[in-house]
Amino acid sequence: MKVVFDKSELLSAIIPAAGISQIKNTLTTIEGLLFECPPDIKMGDFDGDTTDMCRISAFDLEKGLRTSLKCKIYEEGKYVINASKILQIVRALPDGEITIEIDNSLRAVVSGGNSSFEISVSPGEDFPTMPMFKGDRRYTFPQHIIRDMINETMFAAAQNDQRPAYNGEFLKIGDGRATFVACDGNRLSCVSAEVDPDSPECEIIIPAKFLGELSRMLHDSEDEVTMIIGNKHIIFKIDTIYFFCRMIESKYLDYEKVLPRSFGAEAYLSPAELKAALERASIISEDKLGGNSKAYIKMVFAGEKIDISCVSTSGSIFETVPAAITGDEMTIGFTCRLLLDALRGMPDGVSRIRIGMNGADKGICIEPSYGSSFIKLENRAEAAPDEKSDDEKTEDFVYFIMPRRMNG
Repeated sequence: MKVVFDKSELLSAIIPAAGISQIKNTLTTIEGLLFECPPDIKMGDFDGDTTDMCRISAFDLEKGLRTSLKCKIYEEGKYVINASKILQIVRALPDGEITIEIDNSLRAVVSGGNSSFEISVSPGEDFPTMPMFKGDRRYTFPQHIIRDMINETMFAAAQNDQRPAYNGEFLKIGDGRATFVACDGNRLSCVSAEVDPDSPECEIIIPAKFLGELSRMLHDSEDEVTMIIGNKHIIFKIDTIYFFCRMIESKYLDYEKVLPRSFGAEAYLSPAELKAALERASIISEDKLGGNSKAYIKMVFAGEKIDISCVSTSGSIFETVPAAITGDEMTIGFTCRLLLDALRGMPDGVSRIRIGMNGADKGICIEPSYGSSFIKLENRAEAAPDEKSDDEKTEDFVYFIMPRRMNG
């Protein structure tokens, strides 16, 4: 095989793919990238109608990526090249054209300018079989909508929970809305946005780690991303990149039953002011000395303010945040990080929030002050919520956070 690439185009193609293949695995080929010059139609469709095309694939048996780019093919071939090595080499070579030449002894010479490297490769036939990118349900969204919804819920997804469903995010599409839900047992995040009302319905669970990587590929733009749901895999197509993973086959939490239908008290306040106060409180609550567990923060909701305090082995702190509070006085303890994660993940443009409470041992709900479709209250507090302004985002969100037991 002998192929010539433009360095910048080759680097743009292998950087996202290398992130998947650099995970250590007992199968050597999984640590490599499959170069098909030109693409083998038996291994799936590809973008473009020319033979001057190289397709690069990465696959770790759970998730994978496939992309294609222009090149000059002098000798056709299909080989697996170690992802870490080829990425380091391409980065180190000077700008301009890069040539990859592979002989029958499975030795590859990668050259550019006055520099050349020689590395070993594997036959392309050794690369694991990837799923075909086909599905009966297809959706098209602006990239910024999917990216924002992932970022606004990701913090609540579990990392290594024994319950498989909690390690993913639940995606529900129907009635003209797409909803993402994440839960780790201590908190729940729900965000929804308007989509094409003709979109087919679906209820699936997508691994959270995959969504985190997908979010980094998406842009804050109106450019489209296509989502394809197959039998066991979900595929996202971003420009020439196909990024896919196996879906989690499990039943998800009935999140609608978790959310309260009434509140004993409600607080209306600025999320920016609350976040700033909690960030200062975390200096004390998150300090871990002498093996002691992290201290909780105590929040007293009364009158026209929220008093926040924390005492730990390293010191103490007291904060006051102005708020309009209706209903009973409440004193609730929290793990500071759980509240901060929610406030940091909140959609941009929300200038005022509502916190609904039912006591020291029950979870609280954080939502926009004008309300959300997730909370259907049986009895509203007398204080009217703020009106939603025209320039605010269309996302609906609610965060449900469990309290922490206080001493005494």
